[in-house]
Amino acid sequence: MNIIIANIVALIASIIMVSIGLIKKKKRIIYYQTIQIGLFVVSNILLGASTGIIINSISCVRNILCYKNKLDKKNKIIIIILSVVTSLLFNNKGIIGLLPLISSVVYIIYMNIKDVVKFKYILIFTLLLWFVYDFYIMSYTSALFDLISAISAGIGIYQVKNKRKV
Repeated sequence: MNIIIANIVALIASIIMVSIGLIKKKKRIIYYQTIQIGLFVVSNILLGASTGIIINSISCVRNILCYKNKLDKKNKIIIIILSVVTSLLFNNKGIIGLLPLISSVVYIIYMNIKDVVKFKYILIFTLLLWFVYDFYIMSYTSALFDLISAISAGIGIYQVKNKRKV
């Protein structure tokens, strides 16, 4: 029963995630992504996916700092260290359980990129790592929407690049 409820919660989060791929302003992306990530925390709790819970919870804090323009180098380092230590201590999915950690570290390092196209490339990479993890933990709606969101971000890249040419 938890798998069904977790997938319903993940479906709601995933619908938000797909729409994020079409948003052109970074600050709005961060805002809606924080809501989406919070819902994924709930889904991961229901699925018993410890690194998903940890990384998503820390990601909410990270996004709030970024939204408030307080995600400086010091805070990034603190978040990365906290993510690595807690993920390694509580990972219950083996190597697959490290994918959210890798995704998070890459995202944290590059999330202050001003260029929305480069930012969307980072989103695509991290979404593909989450796809593998979500499929493994049986969050099938999340896995499906990870792929859809990566495609959506690719469309967003195309739109932004096309607009720049005009």
